[in-house]
Amino acid sequence: MRYRHFVRIFGVILTATIGVAFVVSVILWSQFFSGARPSRAFYYWKTEWRPSQATLQSLAQARIDRLYMRFFDVDWDDAGRTPQPVSPLKFESTPPTGVEIVPVVYIVNAVFLKLAYADVSALADRVVTKVKRMAEVQSIAFNQLQLDCDWTESSRRNYFHFVDLVNRKLEAQRKFASATIRLHQIKYAERTGIPPVGRGMLMFYNFGKIQADTPKSSIFNAEDASRYSSYIASYPLKLDVVLPAFSWSVHSREGRVLGLLENLAEDEIAAFDGFRKLSPNHYVASRSFFFRGRYFMDGDLLLMETTTPDMTFQAAVLAKRGAGWLRTYGTVALFDLDEKHLEKYSGEDIEGILAQF
Repeated sequence: MRYRHFVRIFGVILTATIGVAFVVSVILWSQFFSGARPSRAFYYWKTEWRPSQATLQSLAQARIDRLYMRFFDVDWDDAGRTPQPVSPLKFESTPPTGVEIVPVVYIVNAVFLKLAYADVSALADRVVTKVKRMAEVQSIAFNQLQLDCDWTESSRRNYFHFVDLVNRKLEAQRKFASATIRLHQIKYAERTGIPPVGRGMLMFYNFGKIQADTPKSSIFNAEDASRYSSYIASYPLKLDVVLPAFSWSVHSREGRVLGLLENLAEDEIAAFDGFRKLSPNHYVASRSFFFRGRYFMDGDLLLMETTTPDMTFQAAVLAKRGAGWLRTYGTVALFDLDEKHLEKYSGEDIEGILAQF
């Protein structure tokens, strides 16, 4: 009697286990055989579109489907006490063909800290109108507009209102808005909130505060990435992901970060007589001068940080692992499309990175 009871219980447990395993297997194998792979993309973050033939070849060789192009920034004008578009993208060449173009607008967080809630609607109107006008001039038929802002708890109310209004305006035109998401905003989602859009672009780099001098790269380091990446799988928005493939140089004075210089090559520093090399990637201003539109005082420091193919590959592995088995990214992008920096990345390097997804 006890034997038959044991067999019956064992049979129930075995059936349930097989059932769960079968369901999981169906999900995994259906994803594997569906042939669905993320779209491949680059970001373009310069103020002029005048690509070389090598740049266009990089897009074709990597089988890029989409190009996220920064159309302009929005910053706060203290004199006029109003937000203003700055640094608009100038098309010195025709837009690329054969890829989908996604306009990106970067909004400085100070805009939403200083703008009155009642004035957010007017800003949304201005942004959508300007993007649409720029796209029409270049015959760009876009479907998605991406909003980029590192919002905080203090600016969240205004920013989310702005995002919602932009998204509603675009939906009326059968388009949609997406928003960039920092990794800390994923880990602390309950505190930072979820932007009111259907898709988010996870920026898988620059996880913390940029420092004047640190042994760890402020662009990407695996230690910090691992502390946050496990939260990706449970984030409620559909996600795309962008990986670091760029360089910047940190300008500091007496330990205080003053700003960043993007895509600054070592030969450009060497050709300028105002810097003295202290050690690899570390320079000091030997006099006071202006360089790349920034004022350097005698003694100011410059720390060069750059990604490598190995670093970007490591970011890809961690981003994939953090998403888990049952979550896929709709698009995998590299930031950014800069010829000088991408000289360090072979076609095989880029393919190996994108092929992780």
